[in-house]
Amino acid sequence: MKRQINISLICALFSAALFSACDDGSSAPEEPVDTFDAAVVCPAEGTNAYGEPNRGTFTDARDGQVYKYTTIGNQVWMAENLKFDAPYSLCYGKIEGFCDTFGRFYSLHEDGEYQGLFDQELLDTICPKGWHVPSVEEWTQLAESMGGLEKAASRLYSSDSFGPRYLPGSNDCDFSSLPAGYWLMNGNLSFEYELSLYWTSVARSMIYSYSCVLDLDGFNFGKNHPKMTIRCLKD
Repeated sequence: MKRQINISLICALFSAALFSACDDGSSAPEEPVDTFDAAVVCPAEGTNAYGEPNRGTFTDARDGQVYKYTTIGNQVWMAENLKFDAPYSLCYGKIEGFCDTFGRFYSLHEDGEYQGLFDQELLDTICPKGWHVPSVEEWTQLAESMGGLEKAASRLYSSDSFGPRYLPGSNDCDFSSLPAGYWLMNGNLSFEYELSLYWTSVARSMIYSYSCVLDLDGFNFGKNHPKMTIRCLKD
């Protein structure tokens, strides 16, 4: 009798262990917890690493243009698109007031070409003094501060309305990414009022450079288009 009880107990324990192992193997992985908190990542009050207010304005000494800026993590970003009248840049005039809102479109390649090498002097001087065109790594750092590549775009997008093709973002850190789209060689725009697309300072090949695209899928890095907008990052 005692032998039978022990065998039964062993069988019961084995069955329980087998059931537990099968259950663990079939359970779906837990979704990662979203810990983003704008009050921590980009507080509106306080000062940044430069001893300046976390949010404010600065003046481009070259043309007197005043820009908003915002502090996100340990980075300080322009909160508007660049408007400086640089070589090979243009102010899109087919839509009244477009340039005032979305800034100018730029080429950073030699001779303003769509394909080619960077014009290094232009790349180094296109932003106001003390600011620069961000690298892919610096754009990626921004995305990580905002909760990752998939979530960052919607948190950086402007909360303003730009028509039915644009899904406003929460603009948690006052970055106000704008859906300017990009300029085509036929003189028209593509994806205007739909997505944001910015220059980076990194070459992708001998003829293309990387662009940073903010769309419904999040952050993406693709090849440049003929003329795109610029957001500058503090040195």
